[in-house]
Amino acid sequence: MLSTPIGRLRVVSLLEGLSYLVLLYCSIVMKRIQGNEEAIYIPGMIHGVLFILLCLLLWIARKPSGWSYPRCAIIFGAALLPFGPFFVEPWLKREDARMTTMGQDTHPLEI
Repeated sequence: MLSTPIGRLRVVSLLEGLSYLVLLYCSIVMKRIQGNEEAIYIPGMIHGVLFILLCLLLWIARKPSGWSYPRCAIIFGAALLPFGPFFVEPWLKREDARMTTMGQDTHPLEI
């Protein structure tokens, strides 16, 4: 899974989606209900780093996969919605399998 640009995008997408849900939990339950004002500092930072990494990996995976900008916008838009990355995951898995069978695996830094 980590050997292809799309595989790395899949992993980070799932981690980013999970971190988004944790951040929502921390902001609603721990900060608003329990009154812990520092509850979102660490989850927010982790989510922010994962989101930036997702954007970078999306840009890197765009060219070798042959995705258009509107298709990339759909993946980016899914990252903005709670549970969005989990709905995009099956499609990314199929795309990763397609790229692997086509033998078009390239180094992720070749842009």
